Amino acid sequence: MRLLNTKDFKLKEFFTDIPCYAILSHTWEKEEVTFQDIQNLDVAKSKAGFRKVEEACRRAQRYRFDWIWIDTCCINKESSAELSEALNSMYQYYEDAAVCYVYLSDVSGEYHPRNEKSNFRDSRWFKRGWTLQELLAPQFLVFLDKDWERIGTRSSLQDVVSAVTGIPVDVFEGRAIDEYSVAQRMSWAAFRETTRPEDQAYCLLGMFGVSMSPIYGEGGVKAFMRVQQEIIRISDDRSIFAWVAAPSTEEELEEQGQNRYTSPARKSRGLLARSPYEFRMSGEVQASNVELIGNKSSYSFGNNGLHIHLPLNPASSRSGDSGRDIFLAHLLCQSKRGGSYLTVYLRKTSGHQYERCYADEVFLTSSPPAMDSVQELTVREHLVTGRRVRTSNTSSAAKSSMSWYKIELLRSAWDSDFRYQSSQRQGVNLFNVSCIDEHIVSLDRHVSGAGTVQYQSQKTDDAFDIFYTHHKRAQPSLHISDQRLILDSIRGDTLLGRLNSGNYIMIASERRGDSQEKIEIGYLAKDNPEICFWTGSLRLPDLGFMVRLSTDSLDYHLKVEGIFPPDPFGRITHDMAYATVFRPHPDDPKECGYPTFHLVTYQWDFTPSHKYILHVAFGLHGSSVWTDVVIESSSSLPERSKHVWESYLDSGSRAQKRLKGEDFAMDSNSLFTVIAVIQKTENLQLGDYFLCLNLQQLV
Repeated sequence: MRLLNTKDFKLKEFFTDIPCYAILSHTWEKEEVTFQDIQNLDVAKSKAGFRKVEEACRRAQRYRFDWIWIDTCCINKESSAELSEALNSMYQYYEDAAVCYVYLSDVSGEYHPRNEKSNFRDSRWFKRGWTLQELLAPQFLVFLDKDWERIGTRSSLQDVVSAVTGIPVDVFEGRAIDEYSVAQRMSWAAFRETTRPEDQAYCLLGMFGVSMSPIYGEGGVKAFMRVQQEIIRISDDRSIFAWVAAPSTEEELEEQGQNRYTSPARKSRGLLARSPYEFRMSGEVQASNVELIGNKSSYSFGNNGLHIHLPLNPASSRSGDSGRDIFLAHLLCQSKRGGSYLTVYLRKTSGHQYERCYADEVFLTSSPPAMDSVQELTVREHLVTGRRVRTSNTSSAAKSSMSWYKIELLRSAWDSDFRYQSSQRQGVNLFNVSCIDEHIVSLDRHVSGAGTVQYQSQKTDDAFDIFYTHHKRAQPSLHISDQRLILDSIRGDTLLGRLNSGNYIMIASERRGDSQEKIEIGYLAKDNPEICFWTGSLRLPDLGFMVRLSTDSLDYHLKVEGIFPPDPFGRITHDMAYATVFRPHPDDPKECGYPTFHLVTYQWDFTPSHKYILHVAFGLHGSSVWTDVVIESSSSLPERSKHVWESYLDSGSRAQKRLKGEDFAMDSNSLFTVIAVIQKTENLQLGDYFLCLNLQQLV
């Protein structure tokens, strides 16, 4: 691999004995510095992107890294062979790095990421395809704001990152991603975008531990099908078939000679998905239990399709379909939500040949499949014209025991006027304490023994000790009140310690490229309005509702405008909205910040001259789900979503709609009627309930 020297900005290629290095994760912007640019520093410095290179190197130097990897200038993209090697190795590059700096150019560090005023969750970085593996692969990851100031770490912000990405917190606590089903991992990429369509497939290679040559120009669908075929070569997890077809785009329908009102379910499909987005409902799908099928668990591709053994049962007839030659095929997978079993619809075309139909549904059943109905069959694909368990990558320098510690008080601790004084154990101070400046203390071990450095605030009674012991297996520790925090345990992360006064000390550490260890200590007053965001975590929602438009002709110009209140766990796409709600906490039934209901707002271009705003409210009241609909004409001054939402509160004009707790609602005017119905799901989807919105024209 090729690394950039953090001091002179020169590139050097390493084949073996790769030195300890930092790595940068970011989103591409204008005038990035390329491999060709960095050869001439005058050219590189003339580009806007050089500031990013310069700041990344400056931070790496601050933590004693001589080398850094930055994708824009460390890969020669003019070489197709090198580009292919980099795409297949990039996960490993991030996994092997000592630390990953995530630069969020569109995020301000003014508010803590748990604060709803923070724009951390809205960062473009969380929406890009390539940054998924850059989030998962590194052992240590630090988020930096637009001014290159530290926001927090992946570990300290794991609840927020989980809410934004849909990735379980367990992943950020060290659980190997191999333990998650193929469908679950695919769902993590479902809502991410890439500039080039093929990259939606290529950016998944490392997460699944597969390799293949990139072929830019083959198209996103073909590239994604190739990735799935590579996964099938090394995995027999049938959750790879647990996807829900996405609505066709206008271009796809035009190519297929169909109109937009043709149901996507009627189109013939194979068992492979066409994009990660088709796994958007699969976050709760567990890996298949292949032991049920014994030695028939393997499957493979031939020139006539996918050869597989599946339990098949005749499907009951459906509206508009006689049900003839339609079967339910069991995938041997279960959903975490309720333990239901997943089945897909197959249509028999001839002999042992089948194709998938009703591809926009994965039907859930409560009973396990009958294994006496297993059949060998071939599902034809309509072709379009595990990665390794994480291992330690700690550098040899970092693996060695720390020779000395540098303790720096951050500006927040300066303002509280903390001062240090050296203390002795058993009358003898057995380690060197040197003051680099009034805010930085260096602890240098030289003999076995122990010692203490005490910090005392000149403004308050707050105090804490750093106790250093040099024995075999002993580690320095920080004593705050009656707490003892092992300094070595926070390497690369953040901890809080509560002082006797109720104020807090914040201890942060970051991975370095040498044998030194730097501890940064900040101060948080107990009346700081952000303190609850540092000391708390996001509460997980109790229920989820998916709102999707009906397939009649009236939904053509209906567009989702937004969810209110803003939902960190919610999703809005071109074909559906998903929102979550909370049950009132038993200790505080009227708590704020955890809404028991939401409002989804749509704009409807009924005709070119008639535009309407539709508000759909839904949520929980007690143990009941409820919904309501409000129609507004955009020609009059529309109510803002916030005002409509507030009208359902106890003091609002629509409070009775919520208190009645009905799962059916209707509103109409002289032109049309809007009907909303909440149903318990019977198919694979996001959330527990499906809210069907139906529009009926009256004139």
